[in-house]
Amino acid sequence: MLLALDTSTEWASVAVFDGRDVLGEETWRAQRRHGDELFPAIERILTSTRTSLTTVTRVAVATGPGSFTGLRVAIAAGQGIARGSGASLVGISTLDVLAYPHAPSKQRVCPLLPAGRDQFYAAFYQERNRKWQRRSPFIVASLAEICRQIGTHTLFVGEIGAEAEATLRDLLGPKALFASPASRMRRAGYLAELGWRELDSRTQVKMSEIEPLYVRQPSIRVSFDQPFGPAPTDERTLGLPKRS
Repeated sequence: MLLALDTSTEWASVAVFDGRDVLGEETWRAQRRHGDELFPAIERILTSTRTSLTTVTRVAVATGPGSFTGLRVAIAAGQGIARGSGASLVGISTLDVLAYPHAPSKQRVCPLLPAGRDQFYAAFYQERNRKWQRRSPFIVASLAEICRQIGTHTLFVGEIGAEAEATLRDLLGPKALFASPASRMRRAGYLAELGWRELDSRTQVKMSEIEPLYVRQPSIRVSFDQPFGPAPTDERTLGLPKRS
């Protein structure tokens, strides 16, 4: 069994996954109460899925970017559970989790998370050579700065309020596409799938190497609408099968 934990932003989510099916999932608006609410949520999800913590052999945690304090809650909890049970532990970027379910759309996808001071965490995901991948570094920038890099239709997902959506529509017009509110949400079930595949495909990393991902300075330096040159150093394939 795999237990997935995500407290990256004011939204939190937990899930139990058996390698094939999401057996249970809970997503809620924790705001700043992650520390008080995470372990009761873990207890509820284990009880509702009739899962014992002793049967959890894998733990996946969302590593950000996101809230400075919130990220550390899930990571510390995951490390504690893994240390106590001997479970394998893996960290997955929160933006990867947001983008992952939209791969079948074949659209360029841009997940957004508020970074404060009118800035957003973002990255661009797109299919190339039959692989759907993150095609940019993680960035933090204003919506205007992000939109200046967009020259084609882009599907926006994530935590996008009414004001941010209106700004994107004003800046991009019909090039701005939006997933439905329910499908924009970040769910630990997707984190679980990504975490399981990651653990199947790589050697277990040291627990101390799983740390929050903080993106501090705006790093947009190239237009992602130009032909792709060398891949970014942090580009990754999200464990999706190649399409024939």
